[in-house]
This record gives sequence, structure tokens and C-alpha cells, in this order.
Amino acid sequence: MTEATYSTEVPYLRTFTNDMSPPVLRLAAALSGFAPPPEDDFDYCEIGCGNGDNCVTLAAASPMSRFVGVDLSPEHVDFANKLARRGGLENVSFLERDFESLPDDDLPQFDYICAHGLLSWVSTQKRRAFIDFCARKLKPGGLLYAAYNALPGWAGLAPLRRLILDGAASAEGDLLQKAARGLALAKLLCDSGSAYFEQNPTARAMLETMSKAGLPYVVHEYMQPHWHPMYFVDVAREMADKGLAFAAELPLPLNYRNLTLGPVLVELTNGITDRLVFESLKDFALNELFRRDIFVKGPVERSDEIARDFMDKTVFGSVSFPDRTPRELRLPHTTLELRGPVFEVVLPAIAQHTLTLADLRRWTSLASHEPGELREAMLYLLMSGHAFPMRRPTEPPEPSSGGLYRLVSPFNHMVVTQRLSPRTPIVLAVPASGAGLPLTMLEAMCLRIVTHAAEADRPQWIRSFVERQPLKLFVRAAAAGGRSPDAAHDKLVEGPEEQAKVLAAELVQFCEKRLPKLVELGLVEKVTAPEE
Repeated sequence: MTEATYSTEVPYLRTFTNDMSPPVLRLAAALSGFAPPPEDDFDYCEIGCGNGDNCVTLAAASPMSRFVGVDLSPEHVDFANKLARRGGLENVSFLERDFESLPDDDLPQFDYICAHGLLSWVSTQKRRAFIDFCARKLKPGGLLYAAYNALPGWAGLAPLRRLILDGAASAEGDLLQKAARGLALAKLLCDSGSAYFEQNPTARAMLETMSKAGLPYVVHEYMQPHWHPMYFVDVAREMADKGLAFAAELPLPLNYRNLTLGPVLVELTNGITDRLVFESLKDFALNELFRRDIFVKGPVERSDEIARDFMDKTVFGSVSFPDRTPRELRLPHTTLELRGPVFEVVLPAIAQHTLTLADLRRWTSLASHEPGELREAMLYLLMSGHAFPMRRPTEPPEPSSGGLYRLVSPFNHMVVTQRLSPRTPIVLAVPASGAGLPLTMLEAMCLRIVTHAAEADRPQWIRSFVERQPLKLFVRAAAAGGRSPDAAHDKLVEGPEEQAKVLAAELVQFCEKRLPKLVELGLVEKVTAPEE
């Protein structure tokens, strides 16, 4: 009989994170000197998969690979299976199981196993069972992604959880009603100038996060029977005891001490060669709330040559919209400026073409730059999101925003035509990269327009749509006195006529700045008849 340790009364939020995508995991492992698992034709498992958004998106992005999602909640698994069917996916399955009782014989060996947050909300027994499962079911050299609430960052938030639990204990009703009572008590104390919140700005910020995320987030984050923020070194040692060696942390810059720590701490830690000791000290330096760690099934050797070889041979491209990705990368103690002679050549190149570092070295304009300089520039572009490892080449389309388009895959068609909501992930599967491409609600609306109406018919299509389905649209308020616009003062656009104007203006920008990238990635193509 297995131990019930997690409440499934309230469904979890629908979420998606590219951190769990195989190309991101491969990239992080390779840059840290570990030979990565296959980029395609692999087996992938997510433990605690929730509503299945990660698994189904990644399965659509890697149709030649196989995915398994496992969750304790019948409601989650039912939703995930329906999502997969609606997306026309046959390479993903979901199991309603406690991971302690997973049937080993019915499951393959995996190249990737992922668990986002799970370790923070299960008992010690369950955590050890999870690690045992990963040690048994990962292939040699396979990667484990484990994200969890980290100490010492969460130390100052433990009283906030206690406050919410105490407030919830006196409330009648279900878990959501109890969470509402606990949250209301915490807000009351915060608003009244309580010293705890005044002296703990992280707790005050977390209270704002809870208010925005909603009561289901409060239930799952704070009201589970087991709640265990953990020190990295304790997790790493438990993993190491089972043959799982620490490989890297996400985001990528956290693996480079000169990018992570201030000059004084860099100098103080330069003599530390034990990675576990350094990571432990780094957590105190940064006081992070959440760690995203990658472990590799050993025994494996680490080599700087693996990292250089990966960088030199990988095809890189862009899966982001250029105007959405800034030209600087802000890190805890420094800012990387993506400017200078190398970046002025590489940035526009990577935005329009897929290429390797060898391709770049052949460019006359880059001939005077050393290989190490180009490698470092590409590394910074990977960290900033301007560049991404690609599985196949892409080419920019011919300039055109007119005509009618169609979404190539049934899954992406389902994503764009589903009922849009701020709480619903809107993520296109990108087979060229093996990852996902998040869209805003407005971008999804514009994509729906260009796949349902030819250019001449779009104004009427927009008017008919907003009359049938009034939207909650906001426009950014104009900045005053040279200050940056404040999202808190965005203006609500009401009425079908005004909403139609906003959508029409947004559509012009979408066709100019977004649509060409979607065509380049092979997600959208021109057609002669509307999609049904």
C-alpha cells in the first residue's frame, strides 16, 4: 500500500516551461561538458505532469519520439488524454499512478525524466522512491531534470506558509475556501504594516504572486501535507548515492561564476573546484527561491572538449521574435551587452538563418575574429534567447503578409482555435527545434485571423468576432514625463468597435514582425482556402 502524500482535490494550474524540453536539457548538459542524449528518437517521462501541457507540446514538437506523463490526479490525467486526442497525437500517453507503483516492466528506459516542483511537496520516503525510479529507469547518460523550492531562499517564507495554514484551519468549506481565508489573513497583516512583511520584502512579493496566480496556486504551493524546501547539497548527495551526478543548473548563466557572482565573491571562490561546494555557496550568495537542476546517469566523464565540440557542430537558429528579445542580458551582478562588431553581424544572421559556428567563420566580415570570440558570442546569444539549437535548417520566407495561411500541424491548429484565456498556455510546438514557442493572447488572435480570413476579408472577420465574443483587451497607457509605461495603468478597451480597432492595429504588427518567423519555422504556410 502506497503512502498518500499529495492532495488532488483542486486541479493544478495549466503551465508550460521550455526548461523541460530536450533541446534545452541537452544544451545545458553539453555546455557543462557531458555528452547529451539523442536530439530525436528518444524516450521521455514527466513525473507529476499535471494537466499535460508540457508533455503534449513536446510530443507534437518531436513526433519521432515517445512521451509518458504520470500524475496522481484522475482529473489531470483525463484532461491530458483529451488534450492529446484533440491535438491528434499518438506518441504520448498518460498514467494515473503514484510513481511508487509504476510498473517497471511496462515502461521503457528513458533518455529524459523530468519533475517540476514535485520534490518540494512529497515526503522523504516519496522523494527517495522518486530517485530510485530515476536511477532504475534512466539510460546510461540520460538526463534528470528536478526543480524544487530551494534553501536558504525559502527560509524567510516558511512563516508565511504557517500564517496561511493557521488562517485556513478556522475556515469552513473546501480547500479553495480555506485557501481564501488564509490568504485574506495574510493580506490583512501585510496591509496593516505587520513587521514580518515590512522586514521581509520577499514575503510581501510572494503575497502579490499568490494574489495574481489564484487560489489553486495557493493550495498546491502552501497547503500540501508535505512541504520541504531543500538545500542543493542535500539533494545532490541523495542523487549521487544512486549514481546520478549533478551536471548543470538552469537558466544557463547560473553555470558560470563570473556571470553569477560579484567580483569579490568570484575572487573568493576561484580556488573552489568541488562543484557541489561551489553550488551550495552560490545559493547563499544569490538566495534563490527555486532551483532547476539537471543530473546525469553515470558513470560518465566530463570534458571541456565535449562542450567545444557541441558548440562547433550544432546548428543554431532563432525561435524567438527578434523585437521581443532585448539586446542586453541582465544578471544578478552584471549586464551582458549584446553589442559590438561580432554581434552586429551574428545577430541579424541568426535571426534569419540557421547556421553553425563554422559557417560564421567563413564570413569575410568575421574573418578577423578568433574562434573563441565567436563561441563566446554564440554562448551569450543562447543565454539571452536570441539563439537556439536547431534540428533542421530553416530559411526566411519571401516578404508577404497578404493572402491566407494555414497552421501545418493539427496540434498547433488546436492550440490557436481553443478558447483563449490568460490562464491557458498558448504554446506552439516547433518540430524544427523540438521545443515550444509561447504566444500572447493577442498574437494567438492574430494567427487565428490570418488562418481564417484572406487579407480583404479580415476587417469584417474581426468585427464579427468581437461582436460574437467580447474580449477583455488592454492597451499600454502612454508614458508620462518620459517614464516607462506601467502595466498597472493599462487601459481597458471596451466595446466591439474599439476592440476591432485594437485588433486591426495589432494584426499589422503581427504580419510584419511575427508571421514571417512562423513561416520560416515551418509552422504556417500559405493556402488558397480557409481552414475549417
